[in-house]
Amino acid sequence: MARRRDLVVSLAALALSAPLLTGCGEGRRLDRLAAGERGRVVEVRSGDVLVLDNGLVVRLVGLAAPRLGDPGFDQARAALAGLAQGQMVALYYGGAKRDPYGRALAQVRRLKDQAWLQGELLRAGWARVWTFADNRALASAMLADEARARAKGAGLWAMPDYKVLLPNEVGAAQHGFQIVEGRVLAVTEGKSGTFLDFSPDPAGFAVVIAPKDLPVLRAGGISPQAMASRLIRVRGVIGWGGVMSVDHPEQVEQLREP
Repeated sequence: MARRRDLVVSLAALALSAPLLTGCGEGRRLDRLAAGERGRVVEVRSGDVLVLDNGLVVRLVGLAAPRLGDPGFDQARAALAGLAQGQMVALYYGGAKRDPYGRALAQVRRLKDQAWLQGELLRAGWARVWTFADNRALASAMLADEARARAKGAGLWAMPDYKVLLPNEVGAAQHGFQIVEGRVLAVTEGKSGTFLDFSPDPAGFAVVIAPKDLPVLRAGGISPQAMASRLIRVRGVIGWGGVMSVDHPEQVEQLREP
């Protein structure tokens, strides 16, 4: 009987410690980055923007949360507010530190329990991963958290507006940041770069890689010529003409064949 009671107590302790262990693991990731400012969150403006008591506006780097007026905006903002409003946080930098608006581009840790805010939002499904060539830190961890939420249909993933698009679903209405999944039908070279074509229609969805960006993609294991006939997932801004520009490897996920 005593052994059984001890086992129950041990399992309960392990369950209670699980969030702390997760926080510690994420804390180690953040500790590899450059430590930045600390402060108390006094305002949450959206699902990925908050304001500290020193007046610094912080953009949670690596995330794409709904904008004002978009489906899910209120829920995403409420999710971040629940995590951060009134809390002391620490900022960490893994790339460019400021955007053109003067906002801090930071990974954010809640100090009371070391929770990583980006990870919390992604696991709950209230943001998607959006990295940039000058801000790619922790991309693998963020993509893994996003994938778990997407598989569960959590948060934004239950809303049609945020579904992963098929190439033939990319039309005139799809602009801005999107995630598209499909098979590369052809790889062609053009004056403006290397094109990954997902449609036999010349006006269909395509990815373009500028010549100057080829070295960094190849260094990250993305060889455009090797993408022919491959099933991949890409993310970025779709411009006019249904073309997405890719300039760093974290924008491309090579998928297993079904």
